[in-house]
Amino acid sequence: MQKIYNKTIEKPCGFLFARWSAGAKAFELSLPPEKRVITDPYAPYYAGEIGMKLVGAMGTINQTLRQAIVLRARFMDDYSLQCLRDGFEQVVLLGAGYDSRYLRLKEFHTIRVFELDLNSTQVIKKALTRRLLGRLPTNVTYVPTDFSRDSVTQKLIKAGFQRYKRALFVWEGVTLFLNEAIIAETLGRLAELGPNNRITFDFVPPELIDDETGCQGNRKLIQLCASINEPLTFGCRPDRMSRILRNVGYTNVNILSMREANQQYRGADMIEDSYFFATADVCPAPAEDSHKAEKREDDEKL
Repeated sequence: MQKIYNKTIEKPCGFLFARWSAGAKAFELSLPPEKRVITDPYAPYYAGEIGMKLVGAMGTINQTLRQAIVLRARFMDDYSLQCLRDGFEQVVLLGAGYDSRYLRLKEFHTIRVFELDLNSTQVIKKALTRRLLGRLPTNVTYVPTDFSRDSVTQKLIKAGFQRYKRALFVWEGVTLFLNEAIIAETLGRLAELGPNNRITFDFVPPELIDDETGCQGNRKLIQLCASINEPLTFGCRPDRMSRILRNVGYTNVNILSMREANQQYRGADMIEDSYFFATADVCPAPAEDSHKAEKREDDEKL
């Protein structure tokens, strides 16, 4: 595949969106337990005052934005837990931000976790985590990464990713800030890390990026993102995303709309449909390649 990492998109304020995402989950704690989509006791800590102020500011633009964050997190939590039940041994959190999945889900405490994000975001998160726990989790490896510049696969392998152990990739809240070339390249490179792995990620429709949607406050959202040098740059329809995934080595593609997710977790579909949540499997290796992989695993154990 052609390398396109020189097609850079600077993202100097990524930590603000990371704080906002944590704040969106922290807000859920103010709701009665039966009305929460997600319960994250660590979210207020990682959100901080900045994150909660951003939730308030975003709420004046459109309350649906906060709901999208928690629906996305719950969907990806549930999918992650299903993968772990299926025997997956590694989880890679791409664009981990200030998410606390590795803390709030006990199943994550005993597996290998890789967190990839901008170094500027990770420096703050690691400092907060040390203050919270007294140390960094021993099963978590932090990998500074800029998706628009770096080779994700090279970063992961150098950090200790094991190619012949099944892995789940969770790519949360990132694609709308990249471009199609970078996204396709990243998806393709991840697929090359081994057969039978899985991925879950989110994306938005092109109408949201182009300000052609009827969603409340959409233009204000676009203007706000641009004002802090975090412009929204990528939107896609489900049929096109399915083709992108299949073209770079994925199968069993499933894409859930935000409205469908709201029906699943809230029991109502009355919500602006401005997000999609995708899952897919890396295509299985041919039988001959599978035998080679198994032999290499056996050799590594000797």
